[in-house]
Amino acid sequence: MDRTTLKGGDTVLHARTTLVLYHRDGAQVAQLDKGRPLVVGRTAPADIEIPDPGLSRQHARFTWDDQGIWVEDLQSTNGTKKNGARIERAKLLPGDEIAIGAVMVTVHMISSIDEELRGFDGHDRFIAALADEITRARTFQRPLALLMVRSAKAEHVSRWASRLRMGLRPVDRVGIYGPAAVLVALPEATPDAVHALASQLSGGDPPLVCGAVSFPADGGSVDELIAALQVATRVGKAPAASDAAAVVVKNAAMKAVMATVKRLASSTIAVLINGETGTGKEVIARAIHDAGARKKQPLRSINCAAIPGMLIESVLFGHEQGAYTGADKSARGIFEQAEGGTVLLDEIGELAASAQAALLRVLETKRVTRVGGEKEIEVDVRVIAATHRDLEGMVEAGRFRQDLLYRLNTVTLRIPPLRERVDEIRPLAERFLKDARRQAGSDVRTIDARAMAALESYGWPGNVRELRNVIERAVVLAEGEAITPADLTDKVRGGARALAGEPEVGADEPPGDYKEHVRRYEAELILRALHKANGNQTEAARALNLPLRTLVHKIQTYGIKKKFDR
Repeated sequence: MDRTTLKGGDTVLHARTTLVLYHRDGAQVAQLDKGRPLVVGRTAPADIEIPDPGLSRQHARFTWDDQGIWVEDLQSTNGTKKNGARIERAKLLPGDEIAIGAVMVTVHMISSIDEELRGFDGHDRFIAALADEITRARTFQRPLALLMVRSAKAEHVSRWASRLRMGLRPVDRVGIYGPAAVLVALPEATPDAVHALASQLSGGDPPLVCGAVSFPADGGSVDELIAALQVATRVGKAPAASDAAAVVVKNAAMKAVMATVKRLASSTIAVLINGETGTGKEVIARAIHDAGARKKQPLRSINCAAIPGMLIESVLFGHEQGAYTGADKSARGIFEQAEGGTVLLDEIGELAASAQAALLRVLETKRVTRVGGEKEIEVDVRVIAATHRDLEGMVEAGRFRQDLLYRLNTVTLRIPPLRERVDEIRPLAERFLKDARRQAGSDVRTIDARAMAALESYGWPGNVRELRNVIERAVVLAEGEAITPADLTDKVRGGARALAGEPEVGADEPPGDYKEHVRRYEAELILRALHKANGNQTEAARALNLPLRTLVHKIQTYGIKKKFDR
């Protein structure tokens, strides 16, 4: 192995020469050895494979000889650029930036590959890790913050990645969100620590813009936190369209829902909204509120799943000074805050038994008693509850009070999942694109046919909220005036292909033969299973219904383990 000696002061360091490749799905490091060229491309036989449709099969070659380090374009479709200028072959100097299509490449002398890569995950892998952190935070009732960091001047992540890394702890995790933006998960970070990090990043060069949200205050799931984060980073932008305006009614089932909403708006009876996470239950609740006589009064909502059990009654009903440690002053609860208006209890199925009993009493007496207090306070509110749970099944299992269910479900509205409303995906996506384009000041104007087909083929487990998040991220990533399949998440591209029973084919490559299709599709399935199992081959084999020995053989055959390892 060749080593280069770097002299700094009286210190002599022996460091590896590496290429650091920043792409839309993460960062990748490859060691460059003297006399051994490295070819970067979209697929084999390239030495470094990055499945970006903007790359040619063999795009560029990097070499290191006695005269220095060189980059050579291999007659690629989209060309190779050095510091913004297109080149055929050029020598690299310290600080040079090489653009291979949308992939940014820098040459580094580093003493640890792990240090260079630490914290950089692809989007889907980061989202899986964030979901695990939320589960951990909820289980142990610990804080969790999510930060978005982006360049104020759209400068590539590679230009400020080292600066970001210096401010992070070993437990923090970073995911590539776009060419000039990242998401950062900060487990057990105090508000002061989050503020200090954001201030540190904002004050340097190049200038960075930071937005932060926290669990459980701003959301109880991955999609909710990212949606809140996107709102938090819109400061100074044109205001977003209201959630109520995002109601799209094309589907027959949704037309029936909205007809019921109109009838319910004029009454004050309790309503139970049932639907999967992200279907728009809060949007429907607001539509009921806004169409009724209470529209000029507050609508207050609370996600019951996001508030620790020990605090839920305080959040709902308020508390008096000294009621518990940290209660340094009296505070009104959600019911008092919504006087004359509406309270939305989202994820009502997650309420603890003690809170269920207290809520039932409030619904029966229309009075609340603050935690630590004795005085009863009259409240005039309309209650709308929402859940994705089967509450009747929970009653039978003894996990939800039957008398409370009777109080809540005077009328039950079922919101169909997005996969049952395929005819609404296009208008919803176009509306979200319009909003995101205005907020980001982007030139993206449309969604191309292939991307729209992928959107309409995907199963959308996160429903409308997931669709909004995917479109807003795609607007950040898109390089032209149209969103393409490459701008969508791996889950959406992969899920659409799986439903269609087809492997992915690159945008600029011919279909190829049947065996190659099967090989690539099988490799992608294995890779996704490994990511979902965090690299655990036994779990991945179980998910794929394969013998472990068969999976290990296929991993070796396709070279997947090398790609998967960080």
